[in-house]
Amino acid sequence: MFQDLPVEVIRQIVGFLPTVSAIINLSLTNRKIHSIVSADDYGVFRKFVQRCFPTIKSPPYWKDVARTLTSRSRAWDRRAFIAEECCPPPDDGGYPPQTTTGFSIGYRPVIDSYETWPAGSWADRKEVLAWGAAGRLRLRTIENGVTTWSSFRVPDDHRQELDILDVRILRPHQHENPGGETIVLQRANQEVVSIESSSKPDAFTHKSRYTDLPDEFTCMDISQSTEPILAACGDHRINLYPVICPDEAVRPASSTKMEERQNVRSRMRCVKFLSESIVAIANQYLEGRGCAPIHIYNITPAGVSSTPVAESVPFPESSQLWMGRHSSSVIVGLDDVGTSGSRPQQLFLSGWTDGTARLYDIRTPQRSVSEYVDPVDIGQIISLLPIGHERFLAGSSHNGCLKTFDFRMPGARAYSYLDARPAHSADRLKGPTQQRDVNIFLTPTVNISERLWEPLSRHPRRRSQRYRSCVYSLSSPSPSSPTVYAGIGNHVLQLDFISTDDFRNGYRVSGLHHPRHNIPPSAWDKVTRTQVLNFSCYERPREGKESTDPLLLRKQADLIDELANHNIVSDGEREDGWDERWRLNTKDSGFRDPDWRRAR
Repeated sequence: MFQDLPVEVIRQIVGFLPTVSAIINLSLTNRKIHSIVSADDYGVFRKFVQRCFPTIKSPPYWKDVARTLTSRSRAWDRRAFIAEECCPPPDDGGYPPQTTTGFSIGYRPVIDSYETWPAGSWADRKEVLAWGAAGRLRLRTIENGVTTWSSFRVPDDHRQELDILDVRILRPHQHENPGGETIVLQRANQEVVSIESSSKPDAFTHKSRYTDLPDEFTCMDISQSTEPILAACGDHRINLYPVICPDEAVRPASSTKMEERQNVRSRMRCVKFLSESIVAIANQYLEGRGCAPIHIYNITPAGVSSTPVAESVPFPESSQLWMGRHSSSVIVGLDDVGTSGSRPQQLFLSGWTDGTARLYDIRTPQRSVSEYVDPVDIGQIISLLPIGHERFLAGSSHNGCLKTFDFRMPGARAYSYLDARPAHSADRLKGPTQQRDVNIFLTPTVNISERLWEPLSRHPRRRSQRYRSCVYSLSSPSPSSPTVYAGIGNHVLQLDFISTDDFRNGYRVSGLHHPRHNIPPSAWDKVTRTQVLNFSCYERPREGKESTDPLLLRKQADLIDELANHNIVSDGEREDGWDERWRLNTKDSGFRDPDWRRAR
């Protein structure tokens, strides 16, 4: 009998079961199997998580992680998400004067977030979100299900010279502020400061100011080490600062003048620590028609090497004359989780002004190892968010377009929710490898001449329009989180990747703190429907099939209507492989509201 096998053998067998439901069903067969599966706080799920999600860095709460990752994977494959605005409580005054006519000059949010489990339990999750709103810092903390908001304000923080251009939250292992957070801000007036929050709302303390910044200071980054280092770039120079310093005025520990390898005016556009000893810098040419490279530098105790150890070239030299002047706008590193024989951060992803995302390996950096192209939207890629080695999101420079890409790395996506479906299900015929990537339009209705820090209107005014600009920034609390934050003009959107039927059935995604989880179904009709945003998307054509793959626009139906009236639309009218809220924009789905096509 199966239960008579040695415990070690049973655990090995359980670890190779294809789905979470298979493990749970096996544990229900008898008490002995259940005791084996539930031992060590369901530690048997560790093998399942590491096998099915080999490149996702996750905390050691294996049962909850398995539930979260499988639910998120299903939502991703069904293009399912719930979008809302991150809207802090209104401030007491401090608004800039109302503009008269035309478009107001808004701000571009810069976002950082993280999550941790300080009490050693999955239920004691803590999530911290911060973004720059013009010259004002917004900070949201969710701990044990309780949400706390804080705002760091300075006089006249609506002025453009005080705009926050970069936000970095130090992780708990990088600072000694047990009562709050330590945050580093870069402002448009060439100022970099660190501040500390406390347990009291809106209580911030100025900690340090980083002095002697390079001329024409353009960008910065902070390492993830226990003793973090700040790299400030400008005028072909890199200054390194200790982030944690007792002095109020922090001077650079080293300052290195970079070797100019091209006789062309250029600037440093972005910098990224790939590890504690490697930094990547993307350059931008200000004249000519050449394509600026990404330089890789070593960091030694004496500072940054003046000569790059490697250089990436996006195009062959023979094609640069007709390709135009392009450069990398953003660089992000990929966690080396589940890969063998690798050092930290060997792979990094970059987004380019020609609308292409390129994957590089620092062992062979001269050419990209893979390119990801959108044949429809050619906007610049100005924000990136990798999710393990499975997929990544890219923010476009126009149309509020959020692009999804599959890395298509062998073995990176070992799990499919279709394995848990019955063998006769038609949905099994559409595995994730056959799906096409999608472009999502993050286009809420915005009011013309809206004031800074004004939330999205619940009732569009007479002069309103759909947002059509950039997706400036992307952030996720952790690689295992089902939540993504996207910064658009004047607003931060929260996208929770959860399927509609999971939401309806009361299934709580572990680690997802969604306010409507606590609302009983009888009270759904009392929730204002405009709290959840309805967006559009379309599938991109596959490579080589641009002329045959159709571009079908789909729109999300209202979440509350779908939850309350899910029996009205028959399963035959729903499309396999899509969430229940998605409706083709060219047919009447039989939804209760016949005018579902209109913009809400």
